[in-house]
Amino acid sequence: MSHRSRLTLTAFALVAAGAFAPMAQASGFQLREQSASSEGNAFAGVSAGGASISAMFFNPAGMTLYSGTQLDFGATLIAPSAKMSDASGTRTSALSAFPAYGPISGPTSYSNSAESKVAPSLYGMYSVSNDLKLGLSINAPFGFVTEYDSNFVGRYHALKTDLQIIDVSPSLAYRINKEWSVGVAFVARHADATLTSAVDFGLIGFPSTIPGTIDGASKLKGSVWAYGYKAGVTYQPTDDLRLGLAYHAAMNMNLKGDISFSYPGTLPAPAVGGFQAEGFRNGGGQAELNLPADTSFGFDYKVSSTFSLQGEACLTTWSRFKELNVQLTGNTAPPDVITNVVTEEHWRDTWFYSLGGTWKANQAWTLRAGLAFDQGAVTDNYRTPRIPDGDRTWVSIGASYAVSKTFSVDIGYSHLFVTDSKINLTTTASQTDPNFTRGNLTGDFKLSANILAVGARFTF
Repeated sequence: MSHRSRLTLTAFALVAAGAFAPMAQASGFQLREQSASSEGNAFAGVSAGGASISAMFFNPAGMTLYSGTQLDFGATLIAPSAKMSDASGTRTSALSAFPAYGPISGPTSYSNSAESKVAPSLYGMYSVSNDLKLGLSINAPFGFVTEYDSNFVGRYHALKTDLQIIDVSPSLAYRINKEWSVGVAFVARHADATLTSAVDFGLIGFPSTIPGTIDGASKLKGSVWAYGYKAGVTYQPTDDLRLGLAYHAAMNMNLKGDISFSYPGTLPAPAVGGFQAEGFRNGGGQAELNLPADTSFGFDYKVSSTFSLQGEACLTTWSRFKELNVQLTGNTAPPDVITNVVTEEHWRDTWFYSLGGTWKANQAWTLRAGLAFDQGAVTDNYRTPRIPDGDRTWVSIGASYAVSKTFSVDIGYSHLFVTDSKINLTTTASQTDPNFTRGNLTGDFKLSANILAVGARFTF
């Protein structure tokens, strides 16, 4: 393999490493915000049936708690803040002989790379009988958006990350007897991802060019449908205590898409042609994204006729995301470049715990509050600018107002205190190191989020 072709392979590793890499207010890039009523008590007890039919997202068996035909519409504004400071980017020591060796230029702080988004939800339930329920839900269970300016010091690691995932889930629940109910849901999931990053063509083209003098960009777009299931049970041993257990199956998504490259307008046509000849031309790619399974347990205990306590625990198997295996297709890579790139991720399983309370103030008003702790899935040595993940502590409040017997509105607010996190991405002198063309990147992140959920419920 030629010297330049080895660099081409390394550059494709650079692009592919972020190529469909996942990008949220639960651990990793998961969105727990699927219910305006349960937002108010930090989703405590939602696996035990929650406060509305929106609990079917977490445990389809919970539908047996509700009667008639119902609709639940919700929208959640997720406003995260990701402030980066003391960032430093340096090139690999293998470039020490070049004039541009040393610090990578660009701002060393960034006021907020995370974008606010609205996550919608829609639920419908039809009672075939008192014991048999049919449901349908539409949700956005995963997603994230971060974006940096083109001169960002970590631009070779990430510019824009935009992942949108939508679930459509028909479900069924059946009450076996007074104590036990079961439920199951089929999940049709669609993912759409767009990722961009800067490409150091000055580095890739050496020895005829100088690192950092010719910045271009890569853009990857991919989408896919995949299918899975979730199931759950509820158990009510007494009139005052209800328990719930649910499982959301893991899902493998084989994302397929296109890669495109852009070059500075000042770059002469022969130079552009040279880079394209080395494999930097538009083509295709695919990667398997291993999404985690969830196992959750919740309880709801009625302390008095007007007050109840709820609790929730959920294990998410993010350790399934051990590596990202990206295969380049079409004519993207020249014949002597390997077209299969593996990137290690080393994510870890996470736990979510919450405790909340619900107070029935009167016939119209119901008030809620809750606290939660949610572990981050990423460690310092594998955290990237795309996903500045960290441990979260939730503080939540909310209320429901019954306008009539058939119409209610819900509102919930959470503030997430996120532990400060660090980035410590390093590269070796080996040209096969995925970070060889990206360089080293260190920095500090201060993270937080505000979440506001509103919903409307109708009973027919």
